[in-house]
Amino acid sequence: GVPDDEDTDDDNDGVPDDEDTDDDNDGVPDDEDNDDDNDGVPDNEEGDDDFDDDGTPDNLDSDDDNDGVSDAEDDDDDNDGIPDDEDNDDDNDGVPDDEDNDDDNDEDEDDGEGENEGDSA
Repeated sequence: GVPDDEDTDDDNDGVPDDEDTDDDNDGVPDDEDNDDDNDGVPDNEEGDDDFDDDGTPDNLDSDDDNDGVSDAEDDDDDNDGIPDDEDNDDDNDGVPDDEDNDDDNDEDEDDGEGENEGDSA
């Protein structure tokens, strides 16, 4: 395949990326969709950072860490070989999750993270 940063139609729907208003082809326009890339992670949790520096913001990238496993199926977000449910340092920052107020290292504190009243999918 062609890397997304070189591909002008990342989702192969026939609509160029710069004109595409439904990146995940789920029938919900991106400006109304709370999960633009349909990876199971709400956009307000992913933000518009580009974790893997592939040119596609995380909220539009179905594989934020570019490990070949879609975010919806990825059980090792920090790619350290330890599944997230067994990993006591999910973001691999050296601070154990039970002491870390930002377990996923997204710069949003975990308490209440992702809670955005009024959002609907």
